[in-house]
Amino acid sequence: MGADDHRTTVDWRGTTVLTLADLWPDRPRAMVVGLHPVPCSVEAGHYFQGQVGQRQLHRLASTGLLPAPTDGTFFEPGALAAGVGFANVVRRPASGAAVTPDEVADGRERLLAQLTERAVPLVVCLTRLPVKALLGREGRPGYQDAELPGGIRVFRMPGPFAPAVEVADVLADLELPR
Repeated sequence: MGADDHRTTVDWRGTTVLTLADLWPDRPRAMVVGLHPVPCSVEAGHYFQGQVGQRQLHRLASTGLLPAPTDGTFFEPGALAAGVGFANVVRRPASGAAVTPDEVADGRERLLAQLTERAVPLVVCLTRLPVKALLGREGRPGYQDAELPGGIRVFRMPGPFAPAVEVADVLADLELPR
């Protein structure tokens, strides 16, 4: 594991797992939150390395919230410098939605405490699953009607295979926290 590798081992519900570290900027403007890390991301040591994750991060970069990597590699360095961090609700790597409701409940409480403690103003979810984990329902793409404790706004990205017109309309509403 190199210096720019974000793999770590954590105790997840009584089992030691190799996963990705939560990446918190010093003064967070936003956190990009997934449901759980996928195995290819943990293997690479970087967030959202699958095809869907990469597509969604590039879309998010097009809004100006975080910069796209100039060297074609990883988003984390530029994102952290821009005040945008990364975390997952469930710490255990999994494929698809293969996590239990108990894992989601435990991870939700852990993450909500950290988001509130750090006064994060915005959570961006790349897919519907972390929105459901955090708010109890998937919601529609865009800002959610409900907020997290502490007034934290939640923004759901349009689906990874949504038509370009829908993507543009939803992303146009994303207000960048200062």
